[in-house]
Amino acid sequence: MPRLPSFASLAAALLLAACQPNAAENAEEGAQGSLPAPRIVWAEQVKSSQGLDLSSFTGTIEARIDQPLAFRVGGKLAERLVDVGDRVSRGDVVARLDANDYSHALRAAAAEMRAAEAEAERTAADLERASELREKGHASQAGFEAAKAAASAASEALEAARERRALAENELAYAELKADADGVVTAVSAEPGQVVAAGQSIVALARDGDREAEIAIPESRLAGLKGAKAHVTLWALPGEEFDASLRELAPGADPAARTFRARFRIDDPKKLAKLGMTATVHLSREAVNSAVVVPLSAVWYRGEAANVWRANASRDGVEAVPVTLQRMEETYALVEGALRPGDLVVSMGAHRLDEKLAVQIEERAAETTGLRVGVVR
Repeated sequence: MPRLPSFASLAAALLLAACQPNAAENAEEGAQGSLPAPRIVWAEQVKSSQGLDLSSFTGTIEARIDQPLAFRVGGKLAERLVDVGDRVSRGDVVARLDANDYSHALRAAAAEMRAAEAEAERTAADLERASELREKGHASQAGFEAAKAAASAASEALEAARERRALAENELAYAELKADADGVVTAVSAEPGQVVAAGQSIVALARDGDREAEIAIPESRLAGLKGAKAHVTLWALPGEEFDASLRELAPGADPAARTFRARFRIDDPKKLAKLGMTATVHLSREAVNSAVVVPLSAVWYRGEAANVWRANASRDGVEAVPVTLQRMEETYALVEGALRPGDLVVSMGAHRLDEKLAVQIEERAAETTGLRVGVVR
């Protein structure tokens, strides 16, 4: 009678059979293992350098002329008639001094002038009598010369008295501080009761007229100002963009921040830009020769030569394209080479590729290449 196999032997046989795949499966897996999967890479389009935004700087809208108004004489401030934000017109009184002392000085100068006038009249009459007596032979030449000198001195004294009176009148008038242009008060720096000196600022007046964007530019970006175009955008007015031009660049750097103050005049016929608004100045330039813009991460080096990987027409491979660097910024590079706007260049993982490697191109939009698109208003 034959012996039946034990349960343990049967289980071992089944386990061994499960661990051995069939020949067809082995062949299929071997075929798949011989062709590695394409490497997925990210790519971005090459951009034209037309309208390239070299840099953007944030600042504020300021008046073309923001001037302090000050008294031309000193004294105690009696009243200030304006506050921050008030509009004033040319000739409006913005502050007054206590003018008692200047009124007294004017009256004293007027009295001195009247006395000088009387003295001048008396000496003129004496000179006339001396002249008549000399002609009749009743007065000496010396007496005539003395009368003439006295009349001349009195005339000079009268002229000086008139000037002192005019000066006193001016000082009394200077006790009123008037706006010399239309504008808006942007600051006050003195309060009634305060004793102020001549020339000490009482209020600051932003004159009506041109508005400018004031920014601070680091030393490393000064070269970009040459030949650059400027556009200004306002945080409070999204969608609005204004042409601008550099009007003033500080000759020296701020000692603390080491930046240079720059002012750009804004072309704003509708007067949309208001004082104090947050403004961003975008510096751009026209197309530079045949230069194009690529992501900075797309540039890699073979020795000392710069290159980028460009996707082929079927987007399943890449080719190395030598380029010449013209400018490098934080996120993009301005290069020259056999590239055209619209070409796809690998923007991530470029240093791990070669021309024999199969790739799968995943195009993505540029995040921050420095290019801006918009309509200048």
